[in-house]
Amino acid sequence: MAIFSTTLMAAVVAATTDAIWAIVWLAVELGFGAARYAALAALQRDEAAGRPGNAVLPLYLGMSWAICYGIGCGLCAISGEWLLILMAGIFISGLAGGISSRNSGTPRYGITLIYLLGTPYSVAMVLSPLPYMYIVGLLVPIWGFGMALVLLENYEVLLNLFLSERKNRRLANYDSLTGLPNRVMKRQRFERLLRGADASAPAPLTVFCLDLDGFKSANDRFGHAAGDAVLVSVAERLRSSVREQDQVFRVGGDEFVVLLPGTRTDDAAPVAQRIIAAIAEPFELAGHGRLDIGVSIGAATFPTDGSTVDDLLRAADIAMYEAKRQGKGRFVAAGRNGMAPQQPAPATANVTPASRVRPPEPAGLWSKLQLPSLAKAAEIRITAHPQIPAGS
Repeated sequence: MAIFSTTLMAAVVAATTDAIWAIVWLAVELGFGAARYAALAALQRDEAAGRPGNAVLPLYLGMSWAICYGIGCGLCAISGEWLLILMAGIFISGLAGGISSRNSGTPRYGITLIYLLGTPYSVAMVLSPLPYMYIVGLLVPIWGFGMALVLLENYEVLLNLFLSERKNRRLANYDSLTGLPNRVMKRQRFERLLRGADASAPAPLTVFCLDLDGFKSANDRFGHAAGDAVLVSVAERLRSSVREQDQVFRVGGDEFVVLLPGTRTDDAAPVAQRIIAAIAEPFELAGHGRLDIGVSIGAATFPTDGSTVDDLLRAADIAMYEAKRQGKGRFVAAGRNGMAPQQPAPATANVTPASRVRPPEPAGLWSKLQLPSLAKAAEIRITAHPQIPAGS
């Protein structure tokens, strides 16, 4: 719309004056209009295709156009024709108002455009032979300063809106306590990894489901503040136990998920053992001594244990409950062709030197009653790995 309106003014000036400068102005306006439209369209196509576009070219074209249009309006001001003088002033005012809103995201560029448009008109009005026109010319810079203030205010509003949106997006996708991505981000990234995984590849993708052993007892005994501190430390230990390309998520109170791209079940076993050993290291609780907890890990691998997010998470979750049933502090891998659990390795949670946390709760009625039937229905083979002692 701005390109159309400015071209229309140049056409009116050319039609009413028949002056060479007016015709040249119209031709230049048509050229800049076509070039600016083409540059913006190309940039939008590149962004839609995910390619880096030329974002600088539209800026240079915009400033060049502002210089030419400002000169055209200045020539209208010194023409002595009241119609042209009024039209130039009205169009510059309208353009500056639009710039203060549309270009508020780039304040320096927007302010530059406002003064490039208004300066030639201001100088022409100061030099105009018409009486009292110099007053208008002296007021134009003040008016431009006011438009710049409006633009900066719009920039502050836009910036606050952007920051609030980014904060809300982070709150929706990340755990505020540990800083880990939450279950929403887990599903998005998991689906993205599955879309990029090749079912025929030797090591496409493995997922861990983790549940802390003995944490709930300690959390109930020592309070949520101590429990939160432990969860933060657990998140740090998990991040330090995996590769940079691996992804760690907190999906519940003491439940975590780890995605291991390009990893087979056999290759994932050492990673799980590192995690078990890291979590088994004592946690120092201020005023409460040391807390020893463990972690049970279930694993599922694409495409052996499933081809969708839900299938893989379900298989890994069943394997994790089998690890808890076998005595906790275990790594259990899910697979096809039935279930073959191995011997359990019991794990306990302790606090030293003063109090001892009550023993961890049993795996629960659900896992006792449902795990065998679920595993049989899903034809899942469970392979257990012995607990790795802390510090080994």
